[in-house]
Amino acid sequence: MKTCNNCLLDEKYPQISFNDNDICSLCYSDKKFKPIGEDQLLNIFQSARNKNAQYDALVPLSGGKDSTYILHLAVNVYKLNILAMTYDNGLFSQLALDNIDRAIKITGVKHIFCKPDFEIQKMVYQNMLKYTGDICGACDIATKANVLKVAKDYSTPIILYGTSPLENDSFVPDSIQDISRFKHIMSLSNNLTKKQINDFLIFPKLNLFLQSLYKKTGKFSKEVRPLFFIENPSDKEMGEIIKKELGWQDEPDKEYSKHLDCIAEPLTNYLRNNIYGYERRKCQYSNMIRSNEITREKAINLFNADKVDEKPSNYTEVLKHLELTEKDIEEALSYKPLLYEKNTSKINRLYIYVIKKIRNANK
Repeated sequence: MKTCNNCLLDEKYPQISFNDNDICSLCYSDKKFKPIGEDQLLNIFQSARNKNAQYDALVPLSGGKDSTYILHLAVNVYKLNILAMTYDNGLFSQLALDNIDRAIKITGVKHIFCKPDFEIQKMVYQNMLKYTGDICGACDIATKANVLKVAKDYSTPIILYGTSPLENDSFVPDSIQDISRFKHIMSLSNNLTKKQINDFLIFPKLNLFLQSLYKKTGKFSKEVRPLFFIENPSDKEMGEIIKKELGWQDEPDKEYSKHLDCIAEPLTNYLRNNIYGYERRKCQYSNMIRSNEITREKAINLFNADKVDEKPSNYTEVLKHLELTEKDIEEALSYKPLLYEKNTSKINRLYIYVIKKIRNANK
């Protein structure tokens, strides 16, 4: 199998190609990350302050590195009046919960913990994993809905997400955050009522067009990703900053944190690797190579140490927590990528098509 001579990606990555020197298309077409500009970010913050709302911004906080760093920037650097919130996905590690607790105590910000019905949440996860090999999409949908709901209820002008440029290429080709696709998959098992599904979704009719419209009309808060506006510290530097400022702690004996907030992340990574032939860490290490944060040799050593092709050490614990069986995992591993793309929202497909056309015309 052809593997990139610069990063770690190989032929299994979607729509990848290689030049004569076996450099992949993500590397030879890579444009070094260029921040949008802090001036624009400051203008957004000033506009938020000018709203004279109870809070300038909402920060979704998971206890992981990126969201904790965003809280640090918002409170300590940009001096915003912050409301923090956490959606309990039922899969938080104790380390992440401790990180959240320390960060809230140190910053003194108001914090809301959204706790759904875990039995319904668990059935959603069971269905998603058995039929698609993934639970991250369902978690993302629910987290996003709760964030939008809290921001709407408290009239916060903006939401500050910790999405990092390092994660840009670490996604699967399936539309795992599409609500229509989600509803179809839930219908394959009759263990949830329509009301239970709609309650889980909060905004069951939401699509990309409505979301864009609601943001423009002020029904939804503006979404801002500060790490795309400014020069970012390295992964290690970011960790050191929040350790000093917010008492954040990483996993013991880990050189780079790896979604320490979720106990199911190792399992989902294992499943992704088996189903798609790649997973988050290979993509993120490759991005770190392109940004000159680590060498390819270092990335290979880190990746080999992760052992993503082996069942994770907490495998049995997570299966027990979600009441899953080995048969469920076997069913999950038989999933064929893009199986449910025909069940995605037609409005979403049209919206994505139009946006791509507009962007290409403006190049």
